[in-house]
Amino acid sequence: MKSKTTARQGKREGAAQNERPQMLAGLRILVIEDIGMVAMALKSMLEDIGCSVVETAARLDKAEVLARHEDLDGVLLDLNLGGQYAFSVADILRERDIPFIIMSSYDAVDFRPDLADVPQMSKPFVREPLEAMILEVICGKHKGAKKSASRSEQPSGSVTDDKQTATPRTRGELESAVCLGMCRFEQEYMGHGPREIQAYLNGTLLVVRLHGVLTVAEQRLVETAPNEEGRNLLKRVRTLLIETARPQIDSMIQVITGVKVQSLHHDISTVTGEEVMVFTLNEPPPCREVKQR
Repeated sequence: MKSKTTARQGKREGAAQNERPQMLAGLRILVIEDIGMVAMALKSMLEDIGCSVVETAARLDKAEVLARHEDLDGVLLDLNLGGQYAFSVADILRERDIPFIIMSSYDAVDFRPDLADVPQMSKPFVREPLEAMILEVICGKHKGAKKSASRSEQPSGSVTDDKQTATPRTRGELESAVCLGMCRFEQEYMGHGPREIQAYLNGTLLVVRLHGVLTVAEQRLVETAPNEEGRNLLKRVRTLLIETARPQIDSMIQVITGVKVQSLHHDISTVTGEEVMVFTLNEPPPCREVKQR
């Protein structure tokens, strides 16, 4: 009896394995990834399992055009494209009801809670888990039931805005998200994360304080260079780095708060290692009031 049961299970598993190539064959996949080697590796993996890679996109503008106009079965989406966040692409894909997988070390929920239901994979990628997720997310989507009546009856051209229907976060939650985003920016762009970070939101004013941002080399430069030369040089370089990264910083703050940045003021103390960024927003971000018990 046991051997018959094992034989039946083996047949079912074999049949399931045979179905996998058929389900994946010809799937039109868009790869959105800004690192060329990673995009090439993903393209190779997808073609090996039978998918058809429609295109690869490394820039946000190209990704938005392809996401809006291409005939797609699914998308592999990197959230950070050369310092620009690709949440606008996620919105387009949701509007078109195209399944996608987020490929990023970022936790999308920290910036966009409404993306909590979107599957996510961290780099580096391995073929077997990637294939399994495509089967589940993309093939499963096409095998599933048709769109709900409420969505199908939606007038042509109208967009369901998940960002607006999502519950606003509290001021404390927004401040925590800003701290997390700025910490990642310092680690990835500056190469050295802060020892401590705080954010304070008051109306249209957002203040971010970062403690312990100076590297050992920067501290030595300040201590050893004569006649304040080291301090002045460090301030100029830090200011230039922040100005160069303004599009990335502004995009991050807008994604978190839902409001555009009007201006940014920056300064750093070469004595205490404290860095301060003051953002002026176009309007106060929507915040949910905390219920008092």
